[in-house]
Amino acid sequence: MGIGVTKFIAKNAVRDKISTEYPNPGADVDAELQVIHVSYEHSLLGQAFDYLIRFWLEHQHSEVHDPHTGRLDRDWTHALEYTRSHFTPAWEQPGESGSDDREPRNTALERAKKKHEQFRETGMNANDVIDAALVYSGLDLNVGFEDGTIEANSFEDDVVSELQDLFHLFREQDTLLGDSVILSPDFGQRSFILEGHGDFIVDQTLIDVKTTEDPAFKPEYWRQLLAYYVLNDIHRELVAAEVDSRSADVPYPDLTSVGVYFARFGELQTIDVDEYLQPRDEYERFRAWFVDRAIDENHDGRRNYDPYREVLTEQYDFEGQTSLFDF
Repeated sequence: MGIGVTKFIAKNAVRDKISTEYPNPGADVDAELQVIHVSYEHSLLGQAFDYLIRFWLEHQHSEVHDPHTGRLDRDWTHALEYTRSHFTPAWEQPGESGSDDREPRNTALERAKKKHEQFRETGMNANDVIDAALVYSGLDLNVGFEDGTIEANSFEDDVVSELQDLFHLFREQDTLLGDSVILSPDFGQRSFILEGHGDFIVDQTLIDVKTTEDPAFKPEYWRQLLAYYVLNDIHRELVAAEVDSRSADVPYPDLTSVGVYFARFGELQTIDVDEYLQPRDEYERFRAWFVDRAIDENHDGRRNYDPYREVLTEQYDFEGQTSLFDF
């Protein structure tokens, strides 16, 4: 089984290559911590915040591209068909009749979708869209999937309050907005080379969101951003050469900058990669090395790599380069 960006950039050879040729240029945050982490529901909080970011960007941009819209809908449909279990959202109060106040998951999902749609249109009622994000996240994470209930602490005040604070701070950031946005970019999702998923791209800037309380722009953040930049570049090259047209309908831009939004500080730190990755011919040689290593890690014997190598690596002669016939 192949590996993705996270494991790939953690390999010694890849980490050392990046550190040597393109050391971490990121600057640490100099703002004060705005949102303290108090909730212990880490996965639910992170997943729900991802949805809230998506919802706000959808509302703010007239041109929105989401490579995963259909997949997410299918996942939710499968989850709903798999079980008829019930749960009680925290925002719903028991009826006066005293009858069972639980409702089917599909009813809760329909309500969540309506709240999401209303927010996308108006940008108002943030508390409602937080409710929707929690429902979506509960389904994604199968919270309480077996016994049919979302855990009580999933909707307790500390989770909701922390989401409110993070979301409020995010909505204040004009630097995170532009003319167009790509949500959850997957750069063609080529697992036979290297697969990675970013958070979002606004105009020509790729942004990753971190909810850490640590203000340091860590080297691994930069390595992750550089890997996404390379994948975006690879995608554009392959589509332009008509070698691989997957996701060609998503207009991945010629990225000029990458950055990290430190969500608990309300600060975006960006790197001008257009300037940093100069001279360009040296970067392209690095990109070819990167692709060669990725193919080495994720080689699929059923696939002919020759057209990909012709575009991405053939003009460079790496010592010990792996060919299609070495497996």
